[in-house]
Amino acid sequence: MGLETATGGRVVLLNEELQSKPVEARDPATIGRLQMVFQNPFDTLNPSMTVGRQIIRALEVFGVGRSGAERRERMLRLLDLVKLPRAFADRMPRQLSGGQKQRVGIARAFAGDAQVVIADEPVSALDVSVQAAVTDLLMDIQREKGTTLLFISHDLSIVRYLSDRVLVMYLGHVVEIGTTEQVFAPPYHPYTEALLSAVPIADPQVEKTHIVLEGEIPSAMNPPPGCPFQTRCPRKAQVPSRDGIEPPGTLCETVVPPLRRLAPGHQVKCHLPDDVLTRMEPVIRLGSA
Repeated sequence: MGLETATGGRVVLLNEELQSKPVEARDPATIGRLQMVFQNPFDTLNPSMTVGRQIIRALEVFGVGRSGAERRERMLRLLDLVKLPRAFADRMPRQLSGGQKQRVGIARAFAGDAQVVIADEPVSALDVSVQAAVTDLLMDIQREKGTTLLFISHDLSIVRYLSDRVLVMYLGHVVEIGTTEQVFAPPYHPYTEALLSAVPIADPQVEKTHIVLEGEIPSAMNPPPGCPFQTRCPRKAQVPSRDGIEPPGTLCETVVPPLRRLAPGHQVKCHLPDDVLTRMEPVIRLGSA
């Protein structure tokens, strides 16, 4: 997003590298193409400006519209896009619910015809009763606009519902990446396996393996040596000794595992041998009648 200077890696949008270019140095069109929906809608709107004025301000920044009348009409169409009544243009943020505020944030993100939208936990601060509605709205807009949606969440139920591809991270490391079907079915990275075990399921016909991670979460500023997950991994003892003398799991404590290809498009960062991975059972499964 350019709010912080990247310390490594590359960010390329339309063949333009952005990682070393702060947001102040980007042209309005580039800013409009890469936008963000923030986690807490209660802190992202200006309390002293009407909803309509805040969206129009975004249009002005992105250079959209040749006149005030054009921008106002565009603002009203954005309210239509996020399924808010046009009369909301004259309302103040304090008059809106959390879900309505988040819809305004989404409208503002799409004001510049964004091609990539980063949604950082966009529903976690909302009541459960409105989370599904906002999630469906994001999916509808993504399909209509053809926008790439980068969805950041700890809620795997929503991730599975929204995503085509999933990337699982732990302490800043990518530990698994694949299609939604690949990540939500075995073989898993042990951390993915534990995350799936924590998904709440109300259906009594669905059985779930219960996995409890022991130990404290290490500091991301001072990560452990070797595999970042080795201090909490319940499968560490299944990694064999390299020489028959050292204890099982020593490899995990000393060597960062590479990303291994399990199938086309599916990779895990783990030392577990192939025979252990292939024997993994589904964490979530339909129980016998």
